[in-house]
Parts: sequence; C-alpha cells; structure tokens
Amino acid sequence: MSEPSGESDHAAAEQLRDRFRGMLLGLALGDALGAAVQHRRPGTFSRVGDLLGGGPYDLPRGAWSDDAATALLCADSVIDCGALQLGDVMDRWDRWRRNGLGSSTGRCLGISAAMAAALSPAGSAVADRVVDAEPFPRAAVVAAFEFSEPSGAAGAARALANLTHTSPTVLDATGAYALAIVAALHGTPSHALMDDDPRITAMTSPEWMPTVTAVRAAVRLQASNVADVPPSGGDALGMLSLVYHATRNTQSYKEAILVAVNTGRSSDVAGAATGALAGALYGAHSLPPHWLAALIDRSVIEACADRLLVAALTRLMEEPPGQSA
Repeated sequence: MSEPSGESDHAAAEQLRDRFRGMLLGLALGDALGAAVQHRRPGTFSRVGDLLGGGPYDLPRGAWSDDAATALLCADSVIDCGALQLGDVMDRWDRWRRNGLGSSTGRCLGISAAMAAALSPAGSAVADRVVDAEPFPRAAVVAAFEFSEPSGAAGAARALANLTHTSPTVLDATGAYALAIVAALHGTPSHALMDDDPRITAMTSPEWMPTVTAVRAAVRLQASNVADVPPSGGDALGMLSLVYHATRNTQSYKEAILVAVNTGRSSDVAGAATGALAGALYGAHSLPPHWLAALIDRSVIEACADRLLVAALTRLMEEPPGQSA
C-alpha cells in the first residue's frame, strides 16, 4: 500500500532539513577537527581520531576558526538579504576582522592573506596570485541557498570566491564544488558527485557545462592517479580532488572527515569543505553525537541551517526557474 502523499511530503521535508543541518554542522565540525593539525606536514603528528582542540590558535575543544566563521556570516547575509549581496557579505567579514563578529571565540582567528587583502583596498592584487581552496566552505552556503537552481549555485559561488580569489582555477573549482553540494542536497550518491549526473546536468545551464565537465574530469583523473590520498595543500583543484576522494571512498561522515583532516597542511579548509559535503550527503543525524555535544554554538548553527532552508525554499517559490542570480 502506498504511503499517503502528506506523509511522504513530510518525510521529504524532514530529510532536506536534515541535509541542510548536516551541511552546516558538518562544515563547522570539519573546521574544528582540522584546526588541530593545521599547517602540520603528514607524518609529523599523531593521527586525528577525535575532536581535540588545540592547533596553531590553541582553540578550545569544539571551537572552529575562520573557515566556519566566514561561511556562517555568508549564511546570515543571504538569509537577511534574501539574495547574495556581496557588499553586505564584505561588511560582515570586516566586522569579523575588527571585532570577532560570528566567531566561536569572540576573536578573529586565522584570517588569510587573501581575506585581509580583500578587506584592505591597498591589497587587492593578492587575489590574482592566490590559488588555494579557501572559498570552498563559503561556497557551500550559497550553493545551499541556490540548491533549487544549480546553475545559479555555480554562479553565486564563483561571484563569492571572486571577492578574495580571482584565479580562473579557483573560480572554476569553486563552481564545481558548489554543484557537488547541490547534488548532495538532492540525494545524489557520493560516487556520482563528480560525474555528470543527469538530474543535475538537466538543471545546469549550458554556460557552465564545459567548465564543470572539464573540472570534474581533471579531479577524477587526479584522484585516481595517487597511491593513497591527495594532499590538502596546493591549488583548489587539488583540494577538490581530496574532497572527492574522501567522500567517494568512505561510507560515513566520520570516515570522510578523518581522511580529509589527517592530510595536515590546509586541514582546516579540507575539514570544512569535506565536512559540508559529507554532512549534506549523510545528514545531521549521521554526525557523531559526542562531537556535536562539544561543538561550540551548535544550537546557533542548527538554527542558522533551518533559516537557510526556509530562505532557499522562499526563493524557490518566489522566483521562476532560470532566474536566480
């Protein structure tokens, strides 16, 4: 006997809510886990297996750094504005830089050279030279906001990344990462996130398809050509390869995130980016309860995820397909 449509719709709504919460909580947890071994070379630290704290900023257990802080501020911005307003995002980031707005410790910790330059008119040239994956966690937020229109998600993610990074490699990889987030929120299995899944391809504008197809092919090739795990350092394409490897070759959020953060180096970005994607794949219910219990501002992040989902659904109802920014 088939399930009544009302019950089916409720179950689908709850699953989507669980995925949105998983994406944002998973991002913050991944940042917190990775911060413990940030800047460390593989082989120079004991393998991370639990939420520890510490690291270069001596964070308390459950605290997260700049990657989650700037992403959460992006979420607050699109929720309050009802759209991606780059000026508002920059204003919030500047208040984080000056007085710790939205941080887990009340202080601005871990600000990158690219972010500092973006917030300083004299330093804008830095954006041309930086090719890392710092924009990925922030792109996850705008991708979720635009999840009903994947081509809009790619465009918004690229526009957001362009505030701090203007390298075509970074912008292309960030757009592809955003589409992977959308695919995960739509229930695409982990093994297909870097494939041209027809459900997502059908909603992606022709404008983005050549770039996305090329990036996905490069990531699949890079991930298959390494003996073990791609490193977390290097350029954005390499980080995308690591995120893909970590999610494709594991069966749970915990397994994926530990693969990512134990690469050291840019482990905070690797943790946040992988955490957002794995959280969207498996949902908040899959996150280790003892990690969630220790996560600073967990209830605030959960509420933010719920508001982000409402904002995304409101945008879906108010805007015809193909009209998102």
